[in-house]
Amino acid sequence: MTSDNTTFLEDNDPAQPTPSPGAVVTGASSLDERFTVLKDRVLAKRPILRSILKKKGNKPLYEYSNEYVDVNLNPTIMKRQHECLSTIHEATKERYGEETADSVVAQLEKHYFVSTADHVGPMVHPFFVNSNILTALAQEALSDPTLRYLVVLACANISLNNSSFPRGLFFNSYKNDTLRQHRLAFLPSNSHSSSVYNFRPYTKQEIAKVENQLEEIAKTGEVEPAHIERLHDLIRSVYATPEILAAGSYREQVAKTNRQLWKKFFEKSDAKIPELLYLDQEDIVVRLLTKYHLTQDTVLNHILFDPTYEPYINANFEGIFGSFSRKDAVGTYLFWALPKGEKLNKQLWRKGNYLVTKNESYKIELHPEAIREAMLNKELVPSLLLNFMTISFYYGLKCLGGFSQVNYLTLMKNSYIKMNADLSNYRSIETCARAQTKEICCGLSLAFLGYNENSIGLASGIDLFLHSDADSWNKIRALSKKITLEESLNPLMPDIYRISYDEKEWEPDLLQLTNEDITRHTGLRNKIDPCISLS
Repeated sequence: MTSDNTTFLEDNDPAQPTPSPGAVVTGASSLDERFTVLKDRVLAKRPILRSILKKKGNKPLYEYSNEYVDVNLNPTIMKRQHECLSTIHEATKERYGEETADSVVAQLEKHYFVSTADHVGPMVHPFFVNSNILTALAQEALSDPTLRYLVVLACANISLNNSSFPRGLFFNSYKNDTLRQHRLAFLPSNSHSSSVYNFRPYTKQEIAKVENQLEEIAKTGEVEPAHIERLHDLIRSVYATPEILAAGSYREQVAKTNRQLWKKFFEKSDAKIPELLYLDQEDIVVRLLTKYHLTQDTVLNHILFDPTYEPYINANFEGIFGSFSRKDAVGTYLFWALPKGEKLNKQLWRKGNYLVTKNESYKIELHPEAIREAMLNKELVPSLLLNFMTISFYYGLKCLGGFSQVNYLTLMKNSYIKMNADLSNYRSIETCARAQTKEICCGLSLAFLGYNENSIGLASGIDLFLHSDADSWNKIRALSKKITLEESLNPLMPDIYRISYDEKEWEPDLLQLTNEDITRHTGLRNKIDPCISLS
């Protein structure tokens, strides 16, 4: 992509999207008017985000992020913690070893929060780079030796064509007055529609293709030879080791390589930055459900199996993003189906005592053993709604999230409380009422790259790997104390706008706004000292 806008669009979006015929035109002419309209359009879709900005938008980002470690607990949550933490220990031990698992649980016993902002994929997209940097800053500020890890329950049930590019790596170069993005894909383009959750590991042959892609980039002369060599070394030392190639799934490969990649972002700095650990959100939920809820008398058991709960679930969660809408035939009822041999998730709807696809080609009885077997065989994947019902509303785990999560998770929480009030489940209301749903860490801008003397963009993880120096972390920390929460969110408004509206609703004059326009217009550019520079 050739553009001076370094935010990253959907894979099929051109650098300057052309609106569909009939798209609305705002009539706004000046940059100030267009930015005002753009921001209003975004916040109209996200009223919870609007309320967060109204209440805390003027807080310095550093001060705001320090609130991440404050957790609301009550006696019921504390009684349930051991189930959640023992399950996280089990999953962490399998992936990273017992010593790491022990340390993670010791941390979570004291600081009961995780990030759920990331998608499973190489940790290079600015959304996720910045969310983890912010969480690391919050942990650094507390100076607690138990805070050794950034624990991320990443969402694995995304498609490989997601705009965060979970298939591989990307980075920027600047040469001949042009800023370009370069991509290195571990997985083939014909895998686009498949879910990361169930996908096979990449192979040695696919690593060889990535090395060939690098050589093709080298031939263009757009990337310095020294940077090409550094990338070859990264591929060989992190992504092509025997341990990684022997992994049983792509998500396991991603988790283990992200742990190593994160260490390299600021390796020239003397800051003590916590280690990054990816666990799979869906895997944790499957383990919790199979151990504690398929046969025990819990509210989650009733949600899964009790037919008297169905009308309350339908009434309260209809139309919330991340849940389902029977009216519009979007989303799914508690689980997605991934039948053997299929690549695409299939919607499921409750029909009597069964979950069925629309054409009933897949059908499963709502019986504990049938659901257990299907989850363990990865034919049933917990939906976003079921994930958060489990880890946030039932177990009370604080989940840091993104500009979308703060909205839908708050709406889900309110609906969960309403459902349980209708059913007279007062203990469930007490537990869920403490769930913290408004902590935003993803979608904020902090790690900037400089190019062309006075231009700036958002740095990818590989940009940090290639260009960070001994002072990069200090610059990021200093910037977090100068800019506010709202200032940090503003540059991403064009991206959030595209995500928030269908293409037919895009307004041509708003699509022309770039993050560079916004940083200059709002005065943010005057505060920014980029943490890296492209020469």
